[in-house]
Amino acid sequence: MTLPPLSDNESHTLTEKVFDALKEAILSMDIKPREHLIIGDVAKHYGISRTPVREALIMLEQEGWVESDGRRGAQVTTPSVKTIMELIEIQGVLEGYVARKAIERMTAADLERAEAILNDADEAIKAGNEQRSRELGGDFHKFLAERAGNRRLLKIIKSIEEQVDRIRPLIWRHGAAPVEQSAQHHRAILNAIIAGDAAKATEIMFHHTVWFEEELAAKLEQVLG
Repeated sequence: MTLPPLSDNESHTLTEKVFDALKEAILSMDIKPREHLIIGDVAKHYGISRTPVREALIMLEQEGWVESDGRRGAQVTTPSVKTIMELIEIQGVLEGYVARKAIERMTAADLERAEAILNDADEAIKAGNEQRSRELGGDFHKFLAERAGNRRLLKIIKSIEEQVDRIRPLIWRHGAAPVEQSAQHHRAILNAIIAGDAAKATEIMFHHTVWFEEELAAKLEQVLG
């Protein structure tokens, strides 16, 4: 288990810094599912008292990242296939709404920016850089969500993405991520937005959000089962 350093953000309390560090380690898989976080060990590692560690673990439990393991600490949760698929379905509905709102709110400059992101993603694919293409695909989704103009919605989508992102690297290790098809979906979504076709944009976005994980459900079983 590798723990990242605490943030030097002075606006955060010590509890928040511990929370951020542990969550970062869980997301990066430095702390793996089923591993135990012992309050005393974490406190000793950071040279702090047990109280902020205990409080940080409570916050992590409230968000579903860990389960309490008595007074000693907590265990990192292992998301089930059913849980991940349910989250993805919810994400698909929300992302579809984002695509619809984008038609109402995006300016010509916004559309040009979105297209530029997808052009860069295409260039990354041609260069054989799948990781960069995936990152740019994420930028495209984030850009649309920001332009939807609903901060609460953006926060909910981000929370769901963080949960799903826990298992995406594991899936990619067990099966190549079809980035070219993903890029085609992104282009079709943008074309529908440009055409002002809200129904089509919503439909494609929902399909795009769930298709990859559905195709690799068997891989999820292998990884999480």
